[in-house]
Amino acid sequence: IKIWVLTGDKVETAINIGYATALLLSEMEPLLRLSQEELLDPEDGWRVSATTLELALQDAIDMCASKDVEGLLETCKKSAARVDGEGKKALEQAGATAGRLKDSAEASEGQVNTELGTAGSKLKEALLRERVRKALNRIDEITSKPRDGGYALVVDGPSLRAALSDETKMLFLNVSVRCKAVLCCRVTPSQKALVTLLVKDNMPGQITLAIGDGANDVSMIQAAHIGVGIRGKEGQQAVLAADYAMPRFSFLERLLLVHGRWSYNRIGTMVCYFFYKNITFAMCLFWFALANAFSAQALYDDGYQSLYNVVFTSLPVMVFAVFDRDLEPAVVQAHPELYSTGQWNVRFNKRRFATFIVGSIVHSLLLYYVTVNVTDLNVSDSEGAPQGLWGSGTVVLTSVIITVNVVVGLHTRSWSWVHWLFYLGSISLWFLFLLAYHSVKPGGFLAFDSSDNIYYLFFEMASSALYWLTVLLVVGVCVLPILAYKYLLEEYWPGIDDYYRRVVARPQDYPGEVVKIVLQAAATPPTVGGGGGGSGGGGTPVVTVKASQVSPSVSVGVLPEEGEGEAGGKQVYSSSQAAPVPPTAAPRSVSGLGDGASPPGVSRGLARLRMAGKEVIRRNTQVRKHAQTRSDYTPPADRAQGMSNTVPNTTTRGEIEESRRRASIAGDFQGGVTPTLAPTASRPQVTAWDN
Repeated sequence: IKIWVLTGDKVETAINIGYATALLLSEMEPLLRLSQEELLDPEDGWRVSATTLELALQDAIDMCASKDVEGLLETCKKSAARVDGEGKKALEQAGATAGRLKDSAEASEGQVNTELGTAGSKLKEALLRERVRKALNRIDEITSKPRDGGYALVVDGPSLRAALSDETKMLFLNVSVRCKAVLCCRVTPSQKALVTLLVKDNMPGQITLAIGDGANDVSMIQAAHIGVGIRGKEGQQAVLAADYAMPRFSFLERLLLVHGRWSYNRIGTMVCYFFYKNITFAMCLFWFALANAFSAQALYDDGYQSLYNVVFTSLPVMVFAVFDRDLEPAVVQAHPELYSTGQWNVRFNKRRFATFIVGSIVHSLLLYYVTVNVTDLNVSDSEGAPQGLWGSGTVVLTSVIITVNVVVGLHTRSWSWVHWLFYLGSISLWFLFLLAYHSVKPGGFLAFDSSDNIYYLFFEMASSALYWLTVLLVVGVCVLPILAYKYLLEEYWPGIDDYYRRVVARPQDYPGEVVKIVLQAAATPPTVGGGGGGSGGGGTPVVTVKASQVSPSVSVGVLPEEGEGEAGGKQVYSSSQAAPVPPTAAPRSVSGLGDGASPPGVSRGLARLRMAGKEVIRRNTQVRKHAQTRSDYTPPADRAQGMSNTVPNTTTRGEIEESRRRASIAGDFQGGVTPTLAPTASRPQVTAWDN
C-alpha cells in the first residue's frame, strides 16, 4: 500500500509529521525535493548546465525585475526564435507586453510596473515548469536504481502545479510510484483531486482510497475509488461526501486490514458460491431434459422451484457473508502480510471461479444420475413399484439442498450459534415444508393446486429406508471429495491465512510465533525485558515497552505455548521461574518463516512476503539504534533482572487475553519509566516482546 500525503501544511511541518508517523525514515535520506524556492533560486554556476530555454527565461525575468522595457523586448524577440513549447509562448507574450509599453507614450509608471510584474510572473511559471521537468528527469534516473530504505518525494504546491502539466505529469507519476512515500505540501483542494485522478486514470487495476476530515478534502474524496471521511472538528462535509465515515484517522488501519480483508474474503467466496448453487440446481433440469427429449417437462414441482432461492438456500450464504471471519482482529493486525490475499486476488480469480463452476456441473451429474438410477432400480413402496417422476424429483432436490448447504459450511472459517441455526435450520425448513406441502389435498387452499402429483408423497417416501440412504449416499459422494481436497490443500500447500490459523490452533508447534506486537508512532523501540515460564522453565516471552515522550499505541497478540503448568483446566504461567529472553536473538521475518518455525508444508508463495518482514526489521533496527544513543538507555540484559518481579505469580490465559483487550498504556513516560498495561489485582501487567 503506497501512502501519499496531500496537505496544505508547510513543507517543514509536513516533513516533521512524516517522521513522527514513521512514514519517513532516516534511511530514505536525502529526501527527493521539488521546491519552488530552491528551483527558482539555484546555486551559483547553474548556467553551466542550463538549457537554452532556462537562459532565455531567466534573462527575460531579470529584464522585468530591472524595469528595462527595451531590453525585455529585444531578449524576447531573440530567444523566442530558438525555443518552442510553453516557454516560447511565455516569451512571446512578454515580448508583446514590452512592445505595447514601448509604443504607449501615455503609460504611467504604475501601469508599467503592473504590466512588467504580470509578465515576470508568467515567465517565472514557465521557468519553474522547465526546471521541474529537469528535476524530474534527474529524479527518474536516481529512482531507477533501488536502494535500501527506498525513496521519499516531497513536493510543494507551485512545483506540483508545474509537474501536473501535460508535458510532465506522466513522468511525475512514474517517479512517484517508485517512491515509498510522497508528500505534497501547500496544495489546493483542486490539486488534491488532480493527483488522485492522475493515479486513478493512468494506473488501471490499482485502487485509490482518499481519507480526509475537512471541506478542502471533499474533491479528493470524490475523485478516489473509495472515500473515507473523518467526523471531527472541521465539520461534516467530508463525511457527507465519503463512502465510509469514521471518528478517528487511526481507525483506517482496522478498516483496511481487518474489515476490508474480511469483506473481500466473504464477498469473493459468496459470489462464487451463488453461481455454484444455482448452476447445480439448474443443471439437474438440463440432464433430465436429455431424458425427456426437451419436452419442457419439469423435474421439480412448481412449489420447489419457487422457494429454492428464496427460502431453502438464501439464509446460509447471507449469514456467511456477514459473520464469517478466518482470523481474529488481533492476529490480523499483528500480521499485516495477511492483507496480501486481496492484493493477489486469491479469493476471486478466474481459476477459483472456474473451480466452482466445474464443481457445480460435476455435482449436478452425481445428484441427478445417481439418484435416478438408485430410485429407479429399487422398490420404493409396499406394492413393489419403483419411484415415480415426482418422487425422484423430490429426492434429487433434497440432495441438492443438503449438498449446497454443507458446501457453504465447508467454506466457513468461524462457527457460532448463528451459523448452526441458519445452516441446519435451512435444511430442517425443507423437511418441514415437505410435511406441510404434501399434506395439502388437491384443490385445497382455494384450488391453489388441483393436481395430485405430490399429495401424501413425502409420507410414503419417508417411511422407506431407500429415501434416506439415497440422500446420504449422494450427499456423501458430493461432499467427501471437497473435504479431502480442502484438507490436503491446507495441510500440504497452505496459504498464508491457513498458516496463521494453524499457529492459532496449535501454538505449541510454532514457538517462534508465540507473541506478536504492533507499534504505531513509537518514539523509542520496545526493549526486551524478560520472560515468564511455565513449569519446566520453557517460557512465554513477555515484553516491556519504554517511551520517552510519545506514548506508543501497542497491540499485543498473545498466543501462549501449550506446555505444562495447568491448573483447573486453564493454562497457567508462573514468573517465579522467569527465563530472560536473550537480547541478541536473531530477528525473524514477520511472515513467520524464521528459522525452525516453518513447517514442511508451507506454500512457496509465502516467500514473496518476506519483504514486508524485512521492512519491519529495518524500522525496528533504526529505532533501536536511536534509543541506544540516549542517556537513560538501559541494556536489555540489565533490565531483564528487574522485569521478573513485575509480572504476577500466576496468570491464566483468559486473564492475559482480557487484559490485552481492555488495558491501555499508563505512566508518565519520562526517562526510565516503564509503562504497564493498567495494573489491577485481577489484570496482569502484560508487556511486549520486540520480535
